[in-house]
Amino acid sequence: MEEKRDFGDLKREVIEKGKCALCGGCVATCRLLDYGYLSIDFSEERPVIREGQQCPPDCGYCYYQCARVEKPELREGFEEMYEVVSTDEEIRRAGQDGGVVTSLLAYALDDAIVEGCITVADKGEWKPEVQVAMDKAGLIRSAGSKYTPAAALTGIADAILKYDLWSVALVGTPCNMASYEKMLVVGRDTHNAHNFSSHIKLRIGLFCLGSYSYEKLMKGYLEHEHGIDISEITKLQISEDVLHVYAGEKELLSAGINEIEDYKRDGCKVCEDFTGLFSDISVGTNGTPKGKSSVIVRTDFGREVFNGALERGYIEAKPIEKSGADLIHGLMKRKKEAGMAEKGERKKLMER
Repeated sequence: MEEKRDFGDLKREVIEKGKCALCGGCVATCRLLDYGYLSIDFSEERPVIREGQQCPPDCGYCYYQCARVEKPELREGFEEMYEVVSTDEEIRRAGQDGGVVTSLLAYALDDAIVEGCITVADKGEWKPEVQVAMDKAGLIRSAGSKYTPAAALTGIADAILKYDLWSVALVGTPCNMASYEKMLVVGRDTHNAHNFSSHIKLRIGLFCLGSYSYEKLMKGYLEHEHGIDISEITKLQISEDVLHVYAGEKELLSAGINEIEDYKRDGCKVCEDFTGLFSDISVGTNGTPKGKSSVIVRTDFGREVFNGALERGYIEAKPIEKSGADLIHGLMKRKKEAGMAEKGERKKLMER
């Protein structure tokens, strides 16, 4: 009989080999099982176990639910693509590329589809912080893109244990969506810790080409190399392979993402998913004009939420142009190929 794996195996096989997505799924599961041994060390950008502690012999779920140990199986879905903008001026001002994610979440809250939304806010100096937003003000605090990791799935434990919520929306990058799918499947078949599988009602995935080390990108590249005061930054945006940094309407920096490639997290380099294939709805900036977002509806429930927001006047939408759809499909192909190539190179290095 195969010996049961635990966090030590996760550390050796995933974390130390640079494959960790820093999604926070292992930490959330540990908390939901009432152990609380794991946490995120953001200075090292990795999950860690409490000093002197080890996994109970009958656990190890942090290992088995990790999507970087074994990918979840992609469920059947579809792909409806739209060009979308929020109708709410306040949300458009606070958000990014039309404020679409914020408006979809606002509709979900107002229509009692969910009680809270797991999002990522700026806790100062562009350090991302997971929050559970339960009103429009909370959603606006989390509006806009962050390009450094936040371990979004830790918000699942917060929503259930701190706020006792029964219906929650999860917003995150493709790795977050895949990791939650793995948590869902493993939990349903084994422990179903605090019945978390029934709490996440809506999944909104964000287009992503990778996240970057906070210390390397924000402190090293922007602050030290370019002399930018991080506290003055009001918006970060990566579009068409260019990093844009703004203070209000003023653009502080425009740089090709090839300049910051070395600052990308190792765990992102093996990712093959650009749009969040495990989402109900995917949202991104590519493929649509400035001030609007591309939206991909992937599930029946995603369609229900999207149509509800449209009918209630939270958003305006029209089918995406073919050129925009082609661009998104090209980026999906590019990221999948890049992830597969990186895995191949690492395998070759291990075999030498």
